[in-house]
Amino acid sequence: MAEADKKQYEVIYKGYMKGHNGWVTSMQFGAREGRDNFLISSSRDKSVLIWKLKPEGTEDEEFGTPFKILKGHSHFINELSLSNDCAHCLTAGWDGFIRMWDINEGKTVRLFKGHTKDVLSVAFSQDNRQIISGGRDKTIRLWNILGENKYTIESAHNDWVSSVRFSPDKSQDLFFSAGWDRKVKLWNKKSMSEFVPDSPINFSSQYLSTLAIAPSGAFVATGGKEGNLKILSVKQKPDLSFGLEDTRNCPLLNEINTVAFSPKFFWVACGCDNGIKLYDFKANNVFADIQMQPLEETSKDEDKEEEEEEKKEKKVKRVHKIGVLSMCMNTAGNLIFAGCTDNNIRVFEIAEKKAQQPKYQ
Repeated sequence: MAEADKKQYEVIYKGYMKGHNGWVTSMQFGAREGRDNFLISSSRDKSVLIWKLKPEGTEDEEFGTPFKILKGHSHFINELSLSNDCAHCLTAGWDGFIRMWDINEGKTVRLFKGHTKDVLSVAFSQDNRQIISGGRDKTIRLWNILGENKYTIESAHNDWVSSVRFSPDKSQDLFFSAGWDRKVKLWNKKSMSEFVPDSPINFSSQYLSTLAIAPSGAFVATGGKEGNLKILSVKQKPDLSFGLEDTRNCPLLNEINTVAFSPKFFWVACGCDNGIKLYDFKANNVFADIQMQPLEETSKDEDKEEEEEEKKEKKVKRVHKIGVLSMCMNTAGNLIFAGCTDNNIRVFEIAEKKAQQPKYQ
């Protein structure tokens, strides 16, 4: 990540992506050398969609269209993880299973059985050879790509394990977890044991829902019900063990559902119950607060009829806030994809601020 060179940036609404029939729970951007980039997303409609993206600069507000659908789970899909070569995808389901999918074939190639309750999180290692998962059975499980459960950490947390992530730093055999017991834990992948903190860290007063690791592997971002974004530093100690240090705290005043580090700047994007907040790590402040606006409906005549009926019956029209449950950025770090509770994906561009350029508000 680099500093923003004291330039001013703004967030511009670019368009939407429609295809899911349930909350959009997870997504990742797929970049393949010599081939078109794509987006992959999961939903409470029990499906995974692979999207063809429109070229940047297009005037079409429909930013992408689904060209492949993956089905197999019998309950909500809570999270997905894309392999680094973009050839395979993992999905964690409330049916208690993890599925590995062949992206090109669009079918399940492995079924991972072991969790006794809903699986909430799953992740590939950097070399795509190992997999970790966590769920409502309070366990963390290590798997190989053949679907074999190689190791299980029983009672890894005292409540649901909401998120698990490997360190992107290949020189560190580390992985991280966050749970509903309000804790973030750092683990040794070789010994499958926790690096116990030297002194207690007050992570949160309420459950933690999400976890993200900076591209360098040096920082961890987490948040949850409390609405407080917390940044932790990963430090190596003189005895070569590792630990977490409390580095930044930023109250956002809204429940945090998802966090993502920018691949370009020292920024963290937070998906909240009422929109997206962009946090500047260096300045320690929120520089953009983006509210999700309803997408325009196709039938204006139906809207007019509904409005007339409401006037006649003297009803007050309810305004439902649209939350952001999942997020990712493209490789260049200039696009944010936001998966929302109205079943749609919204796309935003982070651009250098120019005079009289319209904002999305």
